[in-house]
Amino acid sequence: MSRDYITEQLKQTFGGRESFPREALYDFYQRFEPDLKETTFRWRIYNLKEKKLIRPISRAEFTLIYKPVFKPHLEDADLKIASLIEKGFPSLKYAVWSTRIISEFMLHQPTRFFTVIAVERDAMESTFFYLKDNNIKNVFLEPEEKEITRYVSEIQNAVVLQPLVSKAPLQKIKKVSTITLEKLLVDLYSDSRLFNTYQGSELVFIFNSAYRRYSVDFTKLFSYAKRRRKEAGLIDFLSDKTDIPKTILND
Repeated sequence: MSRDYITEQLKQTFGGRESFPREALYDFYQRFEPDLKETTFRWRIYNLKEKKLIRPISRAEFTLIYKPVFKPHLEDADLKIASLIEKGFPSLKYAVWSTRIISEFMLHQPTRFFTVIAVERDAMESTFFYLKDNNIKNVFLEPEEKEITRYVSEIQNAVVLQPLVSKAPLQKIKKVSTITLEKLLVDLYSDSRLFNTYQGSELVFIFNSAYRRYSVDFTKLFSYAKRRRKEAGLIDFLSDKTDIPKTILND
């Protein structure tokens, strides 16, 4: 039986579904290969992913729906800060981004934004003084709630220095280290004080918008949430509040 025929049957079987489990895909292939072994099935999955016919959205859930990967826009100010950090601390792990990138997911648009710089905790203080010495204004080092309310939320283009959680999901844009969609969503949920503007019904809207528009790797998302000790709470939030299919959350 030709591969083209099986591919067409695959599209007809799963094309109308938002997602489908690994078991369903295995049962599908058994229709054509009754003696299908697990090792062979893993190769089938690998080939489908390589050909971009299926996309994993969790460890055991797939979809045929294509969604682009989120690539945050970096402001000139972000690029300047990244350049300074790379010059002053060449081996430092960091991520730079602006809260402006959240706007595309929001219902109510904020009027003020700030830049977030996440660096390894041991280097936070050194980075803080280094940026101030290089004329980066309104830099706040792990601000407390009162400081966030009085200053960060009231200043246009403040800069907030935060610790970078180990193994946080990052990506490179224009050779600059920045966040992925998975990290953004987990951070918005986890740092409710810093991201107070994005809580409540707005946070639900953000998650739903992000899921509809872009590819979300839930394995990566929950792994990062676990490192932040927020996995259980986040799963409950997504299950109770959002439109994200529970089949993905229960994987």
